[in-house]
Amino acid sequence: MTTKTHRPLLFADANGGALAALGAAVARALGHADALGATTSEPQPLPADVTAALAEIGLEAPAIVKLDEALATPHTVVWLGDGAAPVADAKALSCKLLAEGAGELERMAMARITRDRIERFVETGLG
Repeated sequence: MTTKTHRPLLFADANGGALAALGAAVARALGHADALGATTSEPQPLPADVTAALAEIGLEAPAIVKLDEALATPHTVVWLGDGAAPVADAKALSCKLLAEGAGELERMAMARITRDRIERFVETGLG
C-alpha cells in the first residue's frame, strides 16, 4: 500500500503577490489551512480592491513571500496570472486584476470575479 504525501497549496504570481494572496486566502477558507502565497517579484502592499474583496467574505490576506523561499519545501504550486508558470508541473489559472488607473468600481468587480474564479478552481480540484 502506498501513502500519498500531503503537499500544501502554494499560490504564486509575478505581480507582487496580490493574486497569490487572493488564492491562498480563498484556499484557507475552503479547508486548505496550510495554503501559502508567493510571488516571483518583490512582495508589494496589497491593492485596496483585493483586501476589500477578501474582507467582504470575512477573509484576510496571508503574508506573501518570495517564490524561491517558498519552494524550499514541497508544495503543489498554483500559478495565477498570464504566461507560463516558472515552476514545472504547476497548475495554472489565467486571471488578472485591474491596474490602479482603472475605475474603483471596475477594480472591485474584477477582484470579485477573480476571487470567485479561484474559489471554483480550488473546489473543483484545481482544474
